[in-house]
Amino acid sequence: MMNLALVHRISKVIISMSISLLCLLVGIDNMLDFNANYQFVQHALMMDSMFDANAVEYRTVTNPTFHLISYVVIIIAELLAGIFGLIGGIVMAKNINKAEFSQGQACFLFGGSVAISLWYLGFAVNGGEWFSTWANQWNGQIKAYTFATFILVSMIYVLIPTPEEKECA
Repeated sequence: MMNLALVHRISKVIISMSISLLCLLVGIDNMLDFNANYQFVQHALMMDSMFDANAVEYRTVTNPTFHLISYVVIIIAELLAGIFGLIGGIVMAKNINKAEFSQGQACFLFGGSVAISLWYLGFAVNGGEWFSTWANQWNGQIKAYTFATFILVSMIYVLIPTPEEKECA
């Protein structure tokens, strides 16, 4: 016999830990293999691989210091999203049958919001539309939308109320 409420809360812990691990791994990978995605940021900001020249190229940013600062901010956001999500998952796990479970949910929600801001606002909106990565070979929009959508759905799931305590066979 399994307790539905308990299993529901355990699944919320697993989902929050999974999202947190994704964010942490992306941030850590970007630190360990710094140049790989730094090139992506540089080319996206410089708009130097546009398929066709167009009217938005005035938005180009060629300052290497700005590129570096942008990339460091991205890494910090990835790590913050992962750390807050991980803390949230741990708090939920430690308080699985207590009212303090919601404190873990709040922490995860903050981390998820940082992640959504990064991948949706940062990559999809800013990168995709302002810097037109959709029109160059350094297009990260599909990944950004995938990450943002999965994280948002996970945030919604983690916040839905726990079902009444019932036994299921």
